[in-house]
Amino acid sequence: LEAERAKDEIRDILSRMIGAEIRYVRMGYRIAIAPFGYENVKVETIHGKRVSLKPNPEEAPWIIRMFDLRVRGTMTDQQIVDEINRMGFKSRKRYKRNPQDRTQIVGTVGGRTLTLKYFWKFIENPTYAGVSTHKWTDRKPIKGQFDGLVSYETFNEANRGKLVISEVNGVVEIKKRQPKDWQLKKSVKNPDYPYKR
Repeated sequence: LEAERAKDEIRDILSRMIGAEIRYVRMGYRIAIAPFGYENVKVETIHGKRVSLKPNPEEAPWIIRMFDLRVRGTMTDQQIVDEINRMGFKSRKRYKRNPQDRTQIVGTVGGRTLTLKYFWKFIENPTYAGVSTHKWTDRKPIKGQFDGLVSYETFNEANRGKLVISEVNGVVEIKKRQPKDWQLKKSVKNPDYPYKR
């Protein structure tokens, strides 16, 4: 009987907690670890004390510089990555702990330089324009309860039409560029080479 009561209590606690998290995410607040360039802070809001994002003084300048160089268009992506690494870019460090003894640190993860793929991930992340997307919002964009590191215009220019953020009457939309036909339809028989195979 005690075991069943304990299970019911756990289920009730999780139902209340996860239900509240879903509501707060749909309002634009944060519930998880802050993305690179930001840090979580608790602020007083009309909904009580809630978690929001504010720029991390060490990481945010690197993100802003990435967008500025991409918008300028005078450097290739690889040259931008090299420039950011020259500025001292290092990914966020995390500690690895012993599974048997959580107080014992056995190593670290992170502290690495920027690569081309991570650069593209940063450029395509709408969080840096102040827009949140989450599975609990059905992947629909929501204006976050925090200021972005860059404006919508800068984000759109840096993504060069691949992603476009727009806001109409307080509703945020993210439009993706449609891929070309040759990327969608691929077949062995190519009319340009009728005698192949």
